Amino acid sequence: MSQILKQITYLTQKDLKKHDIVLPSTYSNTFKKFAKELSIDIEDEEVVLQALKQDLDKIDFIVKETNNNINTLKESTQNAKTAIEKNDIKSLTTINKNIVKMQEQIEFLEKELFSDSLTKAYNRKWFSDVFLENDNFKEDGFLAFIDIDKFKSINDNHGHLLGDQVLKYLVQFLTKELKEYEAKVVRYAGDEFMLIFPCSINCNLKDKLVEVQKKLSSKKLKSGKVNDLKFSFSFGLVNFKKEQELSTIINKADELMYKNKKR
Repeated sequence: MSQILKQITYLTQKDLKKHDIVLPSTYSNTFKKFAKELSIDIEDEEVVLQALKQDLDKIDFIVKETNNNINTLKESTQNAKTAIEKNDIKSLTTINKNIVKMQEQIEFLEKELFSDSLTKAYNRKWFSDVFLENDNFKEDGFLAFIDIDKFKSINDNHGHLLGDQVLKYLVQFLTKELKEYEAKVVRYAGDEFMLIFPCSINCNLKDKLVEVQKKLSSKKLKSGKVNDLKFSFSFGLVNFKKEQELSTIINKADELMYKNKKR
């Protein structure tokens, strides 16, 4: 829920950029409009607090499991030291199995912490932790800002369940089509995503994204209610340098994305 509220806040701020003056009532009405579009009843305080509690419970679960793994690692390390001293092969084999299980659990917790719960794309926390330091990029690379075309009409005409399917399908499609380019798909907010490419990619990324864009627009998404839903996306591609500010790159990519959408 906290992630959804962040998305609503982002969409609100983005929409209000076109206003020279923003009154409290304007902000409130715009916030409510996007909350309604995302099917969030912000007037129902109990529902919001309950959903936020679910987010906190998830984080609490991850913290507890991480602490358990740390304690298990300490115990396994001490047991391994004793087993090595005694040349106890049987104990070492058991310790190794426990460590393998712990590694699998850690990988699971990392996915829980750093992935978007709906689409399984990377979330903004992962992006911030891996690529940013004080909102500046840690290294060079490329960023593509992506927005699904006419996503609101998909939700309005076919419902939010199908809208969710569109978001999930887009992530799967992009991940598959751009695998060889080492692209990381990040859910930024709502129907907006980022693609992060390493600086080592030596090709014309813009041409590749246009190719992927056209390929997606030719496909038909099928569900229980719709047999021929077609959709695509618009994008803005920017290269970023080490120590550049995220906001500068996002604004530039966002501007290019809207030019692409108009075309």
